[in-house]
Amino acid sequence: MLPKNASSYTLPKEFKRYFWDVNFEELSFEKYPRFITERVLNFGDLHGIKWLLSNTDMQFISSVVNSSRNLNAKTRNYWQLILSQT
Repeated sequence: MLPKNASSYTLPKEFKRYFWDVNFEELSFEKYPRFITERVLNFGDLHGIKWLLSNTDMQFISSVVNSSRNLNAKTRNYWQLILSQT
């Protein structure tokens, strides 16, 4: 899954707080779309979710929600409810 536009390959600097355990400068949405999506869904604020929704498609987010082992139960349930209404 590639982002919708090339400028989306790099993450916004304010996302660094979501990736405390990895080298943030080496992350790109092109290389790690699933990992980044999981983190933003689990820990993201409104700005992070808006960024994710504007840079990916709902089908990709749905596939992550339905197959990820890294989403917590509350996050998975919330996104399954949201995605079932779209």
